[in-house]
Amino acid sequence: MEFIVLLIVNLAVGAAGFIPSVLVTAVNIQSFGLHGGAVLTFAGEIFGALLGFYLYRLGFSKVNPKWLRHPFWQKFQHQSNKRVFSLVILFRLLPFMPSGFVTAGAALTKINAKLFWLASTIGKVPAVILELAAVYGITQAVPANVQYLLFAAVIIVSIVIWQLDRLKNSKQHKTPPSTD
Repeated sequence: MEFIVLLIVNLAVGAAGFIPSVLVTAVNIQSFGLHGGAVLTFAGEIFGALLGFYLYRLGFSKVNPKWLRHPFWQKFQHQSNKRVFSLVILFRLLPFMPSGFVTAGAALTKINAKLFWLASTIGKVPAVILELAAVYGITQAVPANVQYLLFAAVIIVSIVIWQLDRLKNSKQHKTPPSTD
């Protein structure tokens, strides 16, 4: 049952694209060892990206924002599949490139899901291997109670930042327009 729950969590993190997967990778390794944790991490990253691609496409199809009519985004949307394929691989190889940015960007183009998935997988394999190596090293060197404390701290800080951002956005929407 724990494997199924962690698989769902990994897929959600992979689909969201803005939650640091390092945290879940550590839990995967702690729960199932290096090999089982690697399987969970790869599945979450690779299939989560595909799920995110479909969700972004669905979201973009439901809204018609003005920003998509800007010449920059128009040019972006009309890139060839070959170019998008290459860019997805390149951006997936960059260790600090937010996954959600790459997935959302690709979802705005004409690339099909199969090509996106293939490019994403090619790019993610080296990045996930490096992440697994780093996280495994940390899980071996840092005591479990310290790891759990750090995990909890990251979650709490993320929630606080998210809530502060929501509060700021709600205040901006309630502010009456200026008469200047």
